Amino acid sequence: MALYTTEGIILKTQNIGEADRICTIYSPSKGKARAVARGARRPRSRFVSSTQMFVHGDFQIFTGKSLDSIGQVELKEAFPRLHDDLIRLAYASYIAELADEMTEEGDGDKRVFDMLLAYMRVLSETLDPQLVTCAFEIKFATILGYRPRLESCSECGRENLGREVFFSPEAGGLICSECSSGNSGIWRVSQGAVRLLRALLMTEFRKVERIKASPGVRREIERLIRAHLGFRLNRRLRSIDFLEAVTKAP
Repeated sequence: MALYTTEGIILKTQNIGEADRICTIYSPSKGKARAVARGARRPRSRFVSSTQMFVHGDFQIFTGKSLDSIGQVELKEAFPRLHDDLIRLAYASYIAELADEMTEEGDGDKRVFDMLLAYMRVLSETLDPQLVTCAFEIKFATILGYRPRLESCSECGRENLGREVFFSPEAGGLICSECSSGNSGIWRVSQGAVRLLRALLMTEFRKVERIKASPGVRREIERLIRAHLGFRLNRRLRSIDFLEAVTKAP
């Protein structure tokens, strides 16, 4: 039985049996890995606090025939504020599911790991979780090679998009009014939304919350980015329902 140690962030947990817990861990070197923590749900287990969602730590993992096993965890950060605040929990759960669905096992990327870790840290402190999350989504898409085209028409390449601008998830970005004719599954995008999207791409992640935007423009880019990612996933993430219910609550 081989043994390896890797830094990682827990994206997903699943209870099995009477006391065990399977953890999906994202590692900068290994990508996604699934490993079981034996007895983690027992009150006195050494894994109780170190195998929770969003935990950042060093994981000692034994490889198995069908499922790896966690031998030890050196806890680095547990992000308690992400569990104590319902809105932060909803955003963190959404991003964790997004990362789980859009990354592969055995295919690590330090940029993805660093951004996930930065997101959890910023989300724990920010007063603007919505904009910080939108920034993560568009930067994450860019790292994975799905950067939305915002500088020119995604259909004809025209740089002067004109006064009326549209967005097409299928085309992967903005399209001009001429290309919008007869194009289904698109919607008009305001100039304010275009400027905000470009700003989110260019702004250092920790400084995103300094950007000012109206509620209407925020909703616009939120819809746009989710549609862009949803087209690549070809399905709706379960955590979006929870997120929308929490953030739209009176």
